[in-house]
Amino acid sequence: MKIGIMTFWWSNDNYGQLLQCYALQKYLRDRGHDAFLIRYNWENDLKQTPFLIRCAKALNPVLLYKYLLNKKHIVDVQKEQSLNSRHFDDFRSRYILQSKDFYPTYSALKENPPEADAYIVGSDQVWNYWFENTNRFYRQLHAYFLNFSSEKTKRISYAASWGVTDIPKKAASEIAPLLKKFDYISVREESGVKLCADCGRKDAEWVCDPTLLLSAEKYREIYKENEIRKIEKPFLLLYMLSNQCNFNIQKAFDFANSKGLEVVYVTGNGVIDGRKKYFATIPEWLYLVDNAEYVISNSFHCAVFSTIFHKQFGIVKLFGTAASMNARFNSLFDLRGCGERYVNNTDFSVLEKSYEIKAVSVSDKFFKALAE
Repeated sequence: MKIGIMTFWWSNDNYGQLLQCYALQKYLRDRGHDAFLIRYNWENDLKQTPFLIRCAKALNPVLLYKYLLNKKHIVDVQKEQSLNSRHFDDFRSRYILQSKDFYPTYSALKENPPEADAYIVGSDQVWNYWFENTNRFYRQLHAYFLNFSSEKTKRISYAASWGVTDIPKKAASEIAPLLKKFDYISVREESGVKLCADCGRKDAEWVCDPTLLLSAEKYREIYKENEIRKIEKPFLLLYMLSNQCNFNIQKAFDFANSKGLEVVYVTGNGVIDGRKKYFATIPEWLYLVDNAEYVISNSFHCAVFSTIFHKQFGIVKLFGTAASMNARFNSLFDLRGCGERYVNNTDFSVLEKSYEIKAVSVSDKFFKALAE
């Protein structure tokens, strides 16, 4: 079966994004399907804030300051990435089969949808939008709810993540007719089952992230078949994304020092903080997770790979507007049977706590949806 996959794929510093994209495609292709990534860019579909509102914001000194600060941050991130390439493009070219056509907008998808017997949306936070402003994200929402194919093409979600625990009724009413067209629906977090029910689909399943469908050895093959830098001394891997969290990372350095370990500090999603970083390639990142004495992170996929490689790991909880994304961690802890693995500024005890791992499998309903 020819399968087009709609997911996130463009990052140059988010390892989980690329690895989940790779994993679902790899899993399907290993089972004989002609699976490929649909190269859609959602940024061009972001509706501009109305001109008068932008003018009003420009006249507000607080909002203007925040705008300029954000612009400076973007420039700083781009400069850092240009000086310290992690070679994500090389990974995409080598490991991810991509659509011949590039789709810069939702309109391009509707006018010339990629030829496929089925489309699968997922994993990652493909259904996470600022739902209080659905109009601004209207086209992206319709793209990732697969509203561009013919009625004959199967529509499937695999481990799609909402990234929130509640959505407004207005958004639910927009999504409900789109979900109705799906042949099979699965979500990555247990809380997502309820959100699907709120949108009229009470048959959604809770499944594992696609990165969990491949064995540890499959990922080891990636870093073993590439030239990578290796760390000669025992180390703690500290991998932090820009998600809001109340954590002083110096505490992680202090913990490592108490154990006689070096700290390998890797960041993603544009973290700029002045500390010395390790700009790992994707094969190197896999090696780091696999060979660390301990792993500390606020990244969902870093937590996933810590369980894949059965590492002693601790997760930093998110807070504020990002707190709803902790549902991802809680679902993972339940799914893998490892118990809560949270650390904070004063308690790192979970890093010494051993755990067993539950195996995961793919739902029979998913295979049935592909076969019918």
